[in-house]
Amino acid sequence: MAQAVGQQKDKQEKASICTFYYAVAKGASLEPDADQDLKASLRKIYPLMDPSWYGAFLKQARALIGYLGHSEGSRDNSYAYAWYDGPTEEIPRSDQTDLINGVWDTFTTTQQRIFGSQKDSWNTVDVYMVKKNQITKMKQQIKIMEDEFQGGDLSPEIYIGVINTFMANALAAKTLIPISLKKVTPSAARATLKETNLDVGPDKLTVKEGTIESPLKTNFEIFTKSKKLNFNTNSLTFNVNFTAGKYTTPYYWETRMSGNNQKTELKDRVVGKRGGLTNAQAQAGSIPVPLMKQLVHEFGRYGLDHNISANLNNKTFWKGLLKSLMRDKTIPKDFGAMSIFGTPVTPDEFIDRAFELDAMKATDVQSLYGISKDKFSAKLRQKLRQLLIMDAFVQAKKNGKLADFIGQSYYRAAKMNLSQADLSGPFVKIS
Repeated sequence: MAQAVGQQKDKQEKASICTFYYAVAKGASLEPDADQDLKASLRKIYPLMDPSWYGAFLKQARALIGYLGHSEGSRDNSYAYAWYDGPTEEIPRSDQTDLINGVWDTFTTTQQRIFGSQKDSWNTVDVYMVKKNQITKMKQQIKIMEDEFQGGDLSPEIYIGVINTFMANALAAKTLIPISLKKVTPSAARATLKETNLDVGPDKLTVKEGTIESPLKTNFEIFTKSKKLNFNTNSLTFNVNFTAGKYTTPYYWETRMSGNNQKTELKDRVVGKRGGLTNAQAQAGSIPVPLMKQLVHEFGRYGLDHNISANLNNKTFWKGLLKSLMRDKTIPKDFGAMSIFGTPVTPDEFIDRAFELDAMKATDVQSLYGISKDKFSAKLRQKLRQLLIMDAFVQAKKNGKLADFIGQSYYRAAKMNLSQADLSGPFVKIS
């Protein structure tokens, strides 16, 4: 199944770059069904293309030509095109390039290990475009930089920074356009395009404003679901908004269970067909657990694992934290109808009963309640971590650091640079 999903993603990415080629080089109309040659080429690449994906490819291309200043229907044969993972059969080979692939190949084993030996951890580029008349010159410049900054006594990070700056300058001039693709939400009126890691230095990425647009919503209701001990929902969700540089970014936050672990995923909020904002279908990204721990530690009073262990024994701390968050008016919050098996309880009673259930053997839960304990202990610890995340947001707001917390979370999830010390490469994201 994973292979099949990967194969479909490959076809979708190739279909995107094919659409860009048709829109720019061949002057194709981007109205649905207006250019049958384009549609036929897309079907050859992606036989399972449904109307939502067809519409997504057209919206992506319209966002790109707007960024390029290209007029729909006109032809510009100045660009070469590339899918990072290989050739695209519906684009002439003479109009394809491998420039960015060659950049990653110049990284030493040590430099690649900085990114876990994963290209996407350096740059999430899926497809890219390069001015044909600049390809030879750019490859020569990359070779000069490689000779000058690789090896010797120089830190391996220096060459990466030099390459990133070179690519950022090329992107600013629109001679090299690395593109990270996210499926356009079908209900979205248009695709959005955002430059990422183009500015050099932290000052240009300073978050000016940040607001929480909806209550921090979790659910402190323990009940039976499919004959298993569970919570009514296992997610912490809310909408936020921040402004950095020239961009205002609304996004949706969800911290949820992933297997037995916790995962924090962010999604852009986009303009829907009927106006207003809706959650994008694709993720903006997820915050790796180590970075999530750093964020909570930096902006909150406690670490993400504070008073969480195999044996939960500090009821006093958790009762106090839960009650303080419920009393706090700094940030709106929603804990649901606090109850256990349908019976309303106080915060103190909730912690007492939840900890008792956590300590019970699975056989005792089955015997007493006729249900499986299942993953209740892991889900309870996730609930407690959600309280620590909520408290971090409260403290950030009280300390005048809410905008930084909101912005940094998004940057980390989307692999956007926060400072010159960060090493992620430049690209534009179309979503």
